[in-house]
Amino acid sequence: MHTDYLIFTIIGIIGISILSIPVNAETVAKSTTFEKTTLLEFTNNDVSPVQTVKLWLGKESGNFKSFKAENGWTGIKNPQGVIVFTSSKPLNNGESVKIGIKTEIENPGVNWKTLDNSGSEISVGQVISRINQQPNNSQNSQNIEGATFHIIPQSPKSGDSIRIVGEGFPRNTILTFQINGNSLEDFSTDQNGNVVGTVKIPLTIKEDRVDLALADSQGNKKTISIRIDSSQEIIAPVNIKKLTVDQITEIVEPGQKLSASGMGRPGSSVTITGKDPQGNKLNQIVIEVDNQGNWKFEVVIPLDAPLGTKNIEFSDGIETITKSTSVSISKIIRATPSQLKYTPGDNFVINGTAKSGKTLQVIINDPIGKEIFSDILNIDESGVFSFNYQTESTSTKGTYVVYLTQDQESEIVRIGLGELPGPQIIAKFDKLNYASSDTAKLIINGPAKSTISILIIDPSDKVKLSDSVTLGLDGMNYYDLPLSGYKSGVYTAVIKHPQSDTNLVFSVGLQITSENILMQSTKPEYLPGANILLLGSTSPNAILNLEMSDPDGKIVKIKDIFSDKNGKFSDGTFRVPSDAKQGQWIIKAKSGPKFAEIKFTVSGTSLKTFNIHTDKNSPYKVEDYVTIIGAGGGKTQTTIITITDSNNVKVDELNTSSTKDGSFQIVWVIPQNILPGKYSIKAELGADTAETTFEIQ
Repeated sequence: MHTDYLIFTIIGIIGISILSIPVNAETVAKSTTFEKTTLLEFTNNDVSPVQTVKLWLGKESGNFKSFKAENGWTGIKNPQGVIVFTSSKPLNNGESVKIGIKTEIENPGVNWKTLDNSGSEISVGQVISRINQQPNNSQNSQNIEGATFHIIPQSPKSGDSIRIVGEGFPRNTILTFQINGNSLEDFSTDQNGNVVGTVKIPLTIKEDRVDLALADSQGNKKTISIRIDSSQEIIAPVNIKKLTVDQITEIVEPGQKLSASGMGRPGSSVTITGKDPQGNKLNQIVIEVDNQGNWKFEVVIPLDAPLGTKNIEFSDGIETITKSTSVSISKIIRATPSQLKYTPGDNFVINGTAKSGKTLQVIINDPIGKEIFSDILNIDESGVFSFNYQTESTSTKGTYVVYLTQDQESEIVRIGLGELPGPQIIAKFDKLNYASSDTAKLIINGPAKSTISILIIDPSDKVKLSDSVTLGLDGMNYYDLPLSGYKSGVYTAVIKHPQSDTNLVFSVGLQITSENILMQSTKPEYLPGANILLLGSTSPNAILNLEMSDPDGKIVKIKDIFSDKNGKFSDGTFRVPSDAKQGQWIIKAKSGPKFAEIKFTVSGTSLKTFNIHTDKNSPYKVEDYVTIIGAGGGKTQTTIITITDSNNVKVDELNTSSTKDGSFQIVWVIPQNILPGKYSIKAELGADTAETTFEIQ
């Protein structure tokens, strides 16, 4: 994890005050921020030592980029995106720890939780930025200069009951509520200096402007001035006078928003209390009812929140309504990269969870859509997995896409190399072939909250469906496509966004083959990292399954394909892993009881054998950019690259230099006057030579 000591120095130059709103008051959190860097300080006010501090962001706040804690505290980012800080020397009462974080966006809302050494929760809260305000740097001070309070409703009448909400006062202190200097009620602040109470405006207060104050025992006051309206009975419609809870999120995932809304007495307040199944209070918040009698509540569920049913009580002081919600995970596959942005030469690390006892297929595509990595992971009983991919210093910069598939479930993860992940549209069906009674599931990933258009083109090139969807705050949408009425054949899905688009194919009603399968590869021997072109034939419009295994019999890639109307099929997505074991490899094609296989030999290693390749296998066009990549050659030497046509006539010559690890990368622009056909590339690096071919159409 990249850390940055600048986190602890830049704050001292200029900052934004951040107030932490805790659900409990046993831990005080203060924070300052500058741009995307935030410094948090946690102070333990409880008798139990603080052993663990957890931090997480809501989905609309992006992700953590880096983090750093004071000496003695260690932070680890788990697969759910939660940073967990622990220490061998817990915080005792009155002690503090400072933690620095960097985030993708400025002034994020940071959720936090503190735990004791047994894992029991001490406090939970959220830091919320308040620009151009100074933080209350001493909650224990008897100075109330930085304190504030307000009332609900803001424009009461004589005889009304009002709720007082204050913050920043001395903790565990008695405050007296006064109207025009006359004391009405005493309230006590909690351990964080917050105060909440209810008091009734006397009927003797006439319509006029009055001063409301909270005063301590030394006579220090915080005062606000309001106008009291005359008391007149207003008969409100029944449907807005009585407390109601009209909508509540019944099932919510960790990291998503739980929302509720309803109606109540205009200008009043609703107290919302979360409780576990045993009735223990988890958190509490007070919200206002607007002048129309409407109220709405939203909160982000922590990413590491315990799963299960939670009870939520809604009270206006007269009535109490209890509802329940379930915190659960509907996604089978969850994956998170250790960083969103890597530097060429770094190691991609992806952690996550999936269904236990099942295999998980992982495929990584580079920024031009070329597959560069594939593997089959065996998921153990814990359901937790982790894998990595080593990039090179010459690897193409841009957005890399990780596809994870388990049974019919899929997940998509974006990773940036040399830059943050881009906004292009990525989509994937849960499988290739469907029955007409099925519902195809399409996963779409793109810019958050963007509107995406979906076109389905039938086998006769006519538009079968036109629809649009809006992506969520996490940039995802899981689109269901009922296939009732779809005739047998191959369909194309066009997924469009103003900035990018992508095409996918899927089939309906294709059957297993009734004829033998014939299949061959273009070469009998390959080097690690090489692409494999498969060619074959069988009965027309048949569904086939391809499977590649290494010399030990381990399956490293599987894929479904189909033959065309003439029974031909081809595939160029299979690739020998860069760390492939030498020996005999096998690719099998299966369709029902019919099968065929090819065997090929993997020899040499990509690190020791000089080899070159282009950035894609498909044909290029005039004025396209061809990226020529080499590896395994001499270190820091001049490389001469010669491009020739099919008649061995030289078209161009390029010069570059290999790096200290014997690799290079250079771009050649195809001239306008060049003829279509096959071309060769020869690279000479010292005594080493390597060749490859490409096609121009």
